[in-house]
Amino acid sequence: MRSLWMLAAIGMLAGCSGGEKEGPTQREQIGQQWKYEGGQAGKPKVAYIGSANSVQTMTAQDTFSVLLVQPMAEGGAQVTVKLVGAPFSCDLSDCRVTAVTDDGKSHEWRGRMTENKDGIEVLPAAKADQAIKGTKLLKVNLVIGPKDKSFPFEFNVAGLDLKG
Repeated sequence: MRSLWMLAAIGMLAGCSGGEKEGPTQREQIGQQWKYEGGQAGKPKVAYIGSANSVQTMTAQDTFSVLLVQPMAEGGAQVTVKLVGAPFSCDLSDCRVTAVTDDGKSHEWRGRMTENKDGIEVLPAAKADQAIKGTKLLKVNLVIGPKDKSFPFEFNVAGLDLKG
């Protein structure tokens, strides 16, 4: 009888750990193409896209970045760069990231750490939305973790449509 219980327990463990996933991962849900949520009167509340690449960090094998663009009532758009899977790091007195557009130009975006401490809300004065609208490929370097190691994340940003 004891061996029957052992076999049943092993079978349950094997069934629970059998390589089948329960659904799409967070990275798969976000995707690498623009998605839009919210908004009224044909204007999206927020557009977001996941990075085309991911990196392995101490906290996750599949650390990736998300770029959010939210139109502002007075014109322009608020841009936020988030990190998923690892702690984002920046000097709170001078929080910034470097972005490179497909024309090779480097842009330094300053801002403040997000409320969840997982990214940076870029100041509108940095005109990050204009850099995003004017390029097809954007590379953003983010500092991850306590050792301040920088990792590049690539976004295929062509096709952003904040009007509709």
